[in-house]
Amino acid sequence: MIQHILFPVDFSGPCAELGPAVRSWARQFGARITMLHAFEGPGIYSLESLPLDLELKLLRESGRRRVSDFLSGTFSGIQLERIQIESPAASAIVSYAQNNAVDLIMMPTLGYTRFRQLLLGSVTASVLHDSEVPVWTSAHLAQFTHSDAPRRILCAVDCGKQTESVLRMAVGVAHAFSVPLHVVHIRPQPSGFETGTSQMAHHFAERVAREDYANAAAAVPGAPPLLIEQAPSLLTGIQQAIEHHQADLLLIGRGKIQGVLGRLRTHAHDLIRASGCPVLSV
Repeated sequence: MIQHILFPVDFSGPCAELGPAVRSWARQFGARITMLHAFEGPGIYSLESLPLDLELKLLRESGRRRVSDFLSGTFSGIQLERIQIESPAASAIVSYAQNNAVDLIMMPTLGYTRFRQLLLGSVTASVLHDSEVPVWTSAHLAQFTHSDAPRRILCAVDCGKQTESVLRMAVGVAHAFSVPLHVVHIRPQPSGFETGTSQMAHHFAERVAREDYANAAAAVPGAPPLLIEQAPSLLTGIQQAIEHHQADLLLIGRGKIQGVLGRLRTHAHDLIRASGCPVLSV
């Protein structure tokens, strides 16, 4: 299921902390790894005393040396390719994954709020938005001590068209790591002032969700039964489910909204920031 893992690196602390998780997933699936560094030019560290062409040459050579030495020894026994691409990071990652049969992208994120994303940009947010490849990421590596290999998995589904593909990935990962898997669907919590009509609508929506999940699960051998839980919001419900099931990996779908602004991935970045554990979005 996972034969090629893309590991984008910028030589930062969070990237170094992610190394053991990338190694663990590669070994579990027998996958090869491509470590990719995107060279984006001098940036704010331009050396004004040097001609631009010489400065670029020195920076390229420095980047190649760093990507060659980064996490040396971490991936012994695993097929590993180290490459440098001269391109903005997000577009380099998305393009390489699309054109080189990548099955999983593994990268950290700083978990910026939406406002800070607007100010600073976020490579992870761009990859989540633009890539069709599953992405493993976490905003909590420093606090999360078991991110290298999951021990309990929670899969959150909306019981829509993407449920089968998300469920297939969740069952495959749980089987590969030999760990328990729970599948949950979060429903809005009924208010105390619901009418008979609204209660009927609520029960109808829950029944439809169960039927849609049953159809998806029928195509995925080993799919567990669906748990329907109520919460004031999707984020609150998933956080509560993670805590209740003691999950250390969350699987979700990255939904699509078509419109004049193009494709928009929904909820994924909010869940990554709020989940408290690594998130694999499909």
